[in-house]
Amino acid sequence: MNKERLKIMLAYVGVLTGAGLASGQELLQYFVSLGKGGIVGISLVGILHMVIGGILLILGSHYLATDHSDVFDEITNKFISKFMDFSLIFTCFVVGFVMLAGAGSNLNQAFGVSVNVGRVICALLIIIVGMMDFKKVSQVIGSFTPFIVGFVLIGSVYTFINFKPDWDSLNAFATRLPANFDNVGFAVLNYFGMCLMTAVSMGLVLGGDELSSENAGWGGLLGGAIVGIMGVLITLTLFIRVEEVYDLDIPMLYIIEDISPILGFIMALVVFGMIFNTGISLFYALARRFSNDDERRFKIMLVTITGAGFILSFLGFKKLVSIFYPIIGYIGIFMMALLVFAYFKERTAIRRESMKRLGIRHYMRKKLDDNIEFTKKDQERLNKLIDRSHIDNEEIQDKVKETVQEAIDNDEEPITDHGEN
Repeated sequence: MNKERLKIMLAYVGVLTGAGLASGQELLQYFVSLGKGGIVGISLVGILHMVIGGILLILGSHYLATDHSDVFDEITNKFISKFMDFSLIFTCFVVGFVMLAGAGSNLNQAFGVSVNVGRVICALLIIIVGMMDFKKVSQVIGSFTPFIVGFVLIGSVYTFINFKPDWDSLNAFATRLPANFDNVGFAVLNYFGMCLMTAVSMGLVLGGDELSSENAGWGGLLGGAIVGIMGVLITLTLFIRVEEVYDLDIPMLYIIEDISPILGFIMALVVFGMIFNTGISLFYALARRFSNDDERRFKIMLVTITGAGFILSFLGFKKLVSIFYPIIGYIGIFMMALLVFAYFKERTAIRRESMKRLGIRHYMRKKLDDNIEFTKKDQERLNKLIDRSHIDNEEIQDKVKETVQEAIDNDEEPITDHGEN
């Protein structure tokens, strides 16, 4: 796997794996409460994560999106674009302050400190890290991912080895718990819709930062696969331990603490990191949406939005998940249909644009690399390919220059298939 795909994959997992998944709270409410049927449901969600994750990042790359409106303005009409834009603004803000509430619950359950301490720390980190450039932000988002994957594996394997579940008894207990939905099909669609709504803004921006739609698509597909597998493992683990964890805010933290207090301490920090991941991805994307590429305005918006979210986070984590996530999920079902329709409508154009970008990269490499001859005819071909791209000439040229210069600096091999057709 090339490093670009790996980077995108880890960052996308970081975007998807927030307080709800890493803590186990949303899976407890959506799937564990459905008993055995919930295991089937979360498996179907994993497939959706793979397919839609790939589509999402491909579309972001195809339009070189800097915010979600860049894509929606192209794939739908003005009315639907505005509706989805407002829906995503609502989602980013709501889930953002749910993350801040989750940060407070996490540190409170782990260390007994006031819930306000976690909220304050998380809000300050979002503002400080959000002031960095996008590449640094995406690296931060991806950095916690291997840790949470590791802890999910530890907690799951420990539970599977050491517990002999009575499936019928557990099923009877689980199905008596409050559930967001009584029907597995509705739970799958609503839950995935909610996940998509929390990921789509940053996912499109992640894809938009990658020139190669193929790399973006593979990053989304593989990232979605990892999140899908994690979802299945966490749901199985919580189902087996449901009688112990059903009333906890952060049930996965309890599972790890039961193995080792030291691991529990580290897990608390990792869950906090994942909460921060989702919080910064949402507030960062939202601030970008309102900044119009003005850096000073972006910083003001980031501080303002995070501050407002901090105030609203006092409503409480568990309660916020149960109230707002199903509402967001309904909008997400429509979003899923919209993205799938747009992808199949544009798939031929996406393939052609990918070939043009290969050509532009090929000739730009010849132009920028002092070790390669660049002729007048090469310049003419480069200009022709830039003109044929559906992206604005200056924008595509600047993006390719940035990508190629980075490849030269890293001593990467030049692309030989220049895709002129």
